[in-house]
Amino acid sequence: MALARTHRPVAAVALLACLVALATNALAEQPPRKSSKPAIEFTLSTWLTEGKTRWNFSNQSPLFGNPTSELNYKDVGTTVVELGGNATFSNRFFVHGQFGYGTVGGGRLTDDDYLAGQQLFSRTDSNLDGSHVWYLNADVGYQLILFPQNRGFLGAFLGYQHREEKLEATGITQVVCTAPGVLCNPAGTVSNVGQVVLTNTSHWNALRIGLEGDVRVASRLTLEGQFAFLPFTALTNDDIHHLRTDLKQDPSIRMTGTGIGYNAEAKARVLVYERLFFDVGYRYWWQKISDGDIIFRGTTGDSPALPLNEFRTIRQGVTFGLRYTF
Repeated sequence: MALARTHRPVAAVALLACLVALATNALAEQPPRKSSKPAIEFTLSTWLTEGKTRWNFSNQSPLFGNPTSELNYKDVGTTVVELGGNATFSNRFFVHGQFGYGTVGGGRLTDDDYLAGQQLFSRTDSNLDGSHVWYLNADVGYQLILFPQNRGFLGAFLGYQHREEKLEATGITQVVCTAPGVLCNPAGTVSNVGQVVLTNTSHWNALRIGLEGDVRVASRLTLEGQFAFLPFTALTNDDIHHLRTDLKQDPSIRMTGTGIGYNAEAKARVLVYERLFFDVGYRYWWQKISDGDIIFRGTTGDSPALPLNEFRTIRQGVTFGLRYTF
């Protein structure tokens, strides 16, 4: 099953569809209004995430497959602590931002290599034991429609996202080898236990264009939704292969490319006491590179740029936290 299809952000999309329907009715019933008053919110939350990244390339030699090599980073569990802020002004403009940081709790790297005819000749597994994930979102928007009786709003925003993920793989387990001693170690060989064999660092920069809104469904309960399309996302991805003496170590491999993505989130906000709220929800991020290159940085010089066939990543999971409104 394709990585992009493992989950869908249906909750956020469905909630926003409901908000759009409510906004359409509100627009027909109410004249344009100003936001009731300026408001400032601060949030402290946790995102319990699982990440997956897959990429592959082709070296264009008739001896090898297309793709030649494919790497899968699976089950990358990360607990992110996030600080957020939001300011809404009486003229209905708003700004908001989030900063999140988390350490990688574990995962697995599978590295597959193919000969011509897509014959798998080597598969290795390594443990992912570190290192970290961090991101920054900054957006500015406008409340297009205010629902009657201060029940909520529907707004549009434009913003920027930066995200960095650094992963460290330790140890090598040879799972498949069709040419022992020539192209790989015999199947079942375990080596470099506890040693960092590969460090991968990805940097993402993206433009965010989206819709967001909320609707109060009870005196203490409000539902929120946000969907951001990333029409332009740029990637720089560096690998350091610590055991490869034929490659440089700063980095060994560099990938660059551009593509698209989206961020989706749905949550419920519950009033706990006066201006203090508890939030719980679900968040899903997906990005894909559609045009990219990969360069191997040998000790005697760099290789020609080779096509990066695929680079996809997702990060998803439950969010919960506290929010205080001034």
